[in-house]
Amino acid sequence: MYGCSACGYEGMLHSHGHYKRNVITLHGHFIIKIQRFKCPSCGKTYSLLPCFLIPYFIYTFDVVIFCLYSMLVLKKTAMNVCCILHEYNKQCFISIESPFFFKKRFLSKLNIINSFFVNIDSYHYDSDLSRFPINEAAALLISKIQDYNSSKSFNYDFYKAMPEYFLSA
Repeated sequence: MYGCSACGYEGMLHSHGHYKRNVITLHGHFIIKIQRFKCPSCGKTYSLLPCFLIPYFIYTFDVVIFCLYSMLVLKKTAMNVCCILHEYNKQCFISIESPFFFKKRFLSKLNIINSFFVNIDSYHYDSDLSRFPINEAAALLISKIQDYNSSKSFNYDFYKAMPEYFLSA
């Protein structure tokens, strides 16, 4: 990693060990190592997360998007989504509260997610979501994320462009 956002240090950060993290994907449960780095100037530490992870979530970006797409676009119930996930991944014992949590957090972030799309596609993207009911606006945005993710990494690009992580608190 290069540079420290805390103190402005411009140079390579030093490797500072790693930690293990549980990750649940659409197809399995894994334990992966996350590399840590430390600023030699101020001592701040950073973790280098792969783009398929959302900070502080055990479920990968794909699982979260699957839940949101299923509930908002396909109109599936949270229970149905949990059953489908368990069919894909026998190690995924997702509780019914998790898809509800993802949906609640997503709905609270509609404006900033919409701003991301306005910034990258202001000419083609109709950004006025106020004319839609909230669930319909959410379905439009989750479909936009789904389309975006087929060619690029929305999770990574969102982090680079916006002042926060996707679905951060």
